[in-house]
Amino acid sequence: MATVLVTGASGMLGQHLVPMLENRGYQVLTPSRDDVDLTDAAATSAYIKSKRIDAVVHCAAYVAGIASSKASKHHSFDANLSMGMNLIRSCLDNGISTLLNVGSATVYPSDAPQPLSEASLGQGAFEGPIEGYALSKYVVYRACAMANEQFDVAFKTILPCNLFGPFDNFSLETGHMLPAILHRMHQAKEHDNAPIVIWGDGSAKREFLYAPDLADFICFALKNFEALPEVMNVGSGVEVSVKEMHQHMAKITGYTGELKHDLDKPVGRLRRYLDLHHQQRLGWSPKTPFEEALAITYDYLRGTLE
Repeated sequence: MATVLVTGASGMLGQHLVPMLENRGYQVLTPSRDDVDLTDAAATSAYIKSKRIDAVVHCAAYVAGIASSKASKHHSFDANLSMGMNLIRSCLDNGISTLLNVGSATVYPSDAPQPLSEASLGQGAFEGPIEGYALSKYVVYRACAMANEQFDVAFKTILPCNLFGPFDNFSLETGHMLPAILHRMHQAKEHDNAPIVIWGDGSAKREFLYAPDLADFICFALKNFEALPEVMNVGSGVEVSVKEMHQHMAKITGYTGELKHDLDKPVGRLRRYLDLHHQQRLGWSPKTPFEEALAITYDYLRGTLE
């Protein structure tokens, strides 16, 4: 039975991934922050040295929405870079040759051509508001690639699009766009359908991936690890405009109020759509349609508020 260390096991992705791995026969290590602080190099090394580990899936990350990321660029960069580099060093020092690094599509340059192809990585500047997070994720990906060149290891990186699902951060202040807006719309519905403000004109498009589907891909990836490229996108292949997202949410939540636009609010990149040729070559595709995943996520949110 292979033993897999999952960092960030208490996060959204981790909470979906761990039971899937266990159901497939893996022994899964899920240390909490109290067990090991991944930003502490010595603590990370000591923990990994004390265990028999066959593979590592690095899900842990300091994440936040656009506004919160802009206000905490340095902390985001420092925390994510420290965790990633400490983990890479510890794997190298302890003979662990299989590492799946969960990166982010934010690593793509702000002016990269669409759809976003892995060939565009490192070819331009990151988006300003999320620069700290994006830069840390890019450096950790490159560190994995350099380790592969210098040592006989297989450290691979996946770049998922916007994740959402149960166990997400639904905070109105620090949550990502989709969960925060879903929470805001629920509140508005409960308070006489107060107007909802859409940032920008609603034409910006995003690609979303249901977190359990990404967890399913990670299980697939571990089983087919040799076939994976060094870095690859993982997505749904479906674009949803911000306006369409609000309309889907209104239908699911029963919200009947007014959707207003604030053209002065930041919207980020107008389009972020992934080239999924590696995913298609491997023969994997997500199972859950966007509206169905959104409805499940809303049911989970309501349960947390009762």
